[in-house]
Amino acid sequence: MHRILILSALFCVSTDAASQDWTAYINLTTDYVKRGVSQSDSHGAAQLGGEVAFDTGIYAGVWGSTADIDNGPNRHRDKEVNVYAGYGRDISPKLRLSAYVVSYNYPGQTGAIDYNYVEYTLSSNYDDRFWLEYSYSPDLYNSGFSTNNIEAIAELPLNDELRMSAGIGHYDTARLTGATYTYWQLGITRALRWADIDLRYHDTDRDVFIISTPDRAEARLVLSMMIAF
Repeated sequence: MHRILILSALFCVSTDAASQDWTAYINLTTDYVKRGVSQSDSHGAAQLGGEVAFDTGIYAGVWGSTADIDNGPNRHRDKEVNVYAGYGRDISPKLRLSAYVVSYNYPGQTGAIDYNYVEYTLSSNYDDRFWLEYSYSPDLYNSGFSTNNIEAIAELPLNDELRMSAGIGHYDTARLTGATYTYWQLGITRALRWADIDLRYHDTDRDVFIISTPDRAEARLVLSMMIAF
């Protein structure tokens, strides 16, 4: 709860600091995939998000999704709500650097383990075509063990409506699980007047205990539709 209060306080202070730009969206997907691993047990998911950005470079938002994560008897998560805040700055006309913190929360989770955790990310964006991010969590799932993730994504516009993108990442959970894994994605997005349609292939090189299972880490094709308003 204290994580949400800290981010909410930052949001409230920022509302008086500068002009605001609000965005919100709904996303419907055949599978919720994070870092190559299904978070909805290979089933569909509904997602809703909203963000406010200020001309100072500060931004904050909330994102939520249905989920279906089973980590053993009486350990289940069926919802995920993320609260985040960050700061971004243009270093040059094409290069933007940012830093943000995300509080991952699982309302209604069952079992003795508290899966809520915080992650910190440094991000670079070159010309809205290439992204490189490094993320660090000091205490994943309140286990006392830290994790590291690095991910690169590239995007290529094909025409005014179509764009292709690909990404690769490496998630180091060795201190918690004794293992690391690599994941990748390749997809194409079609921009319509009322929505974006995305078809994407995801895969990993292995499953990792606690993080995934063989069926949740296997190759999959995901279709999503995002509506912004």
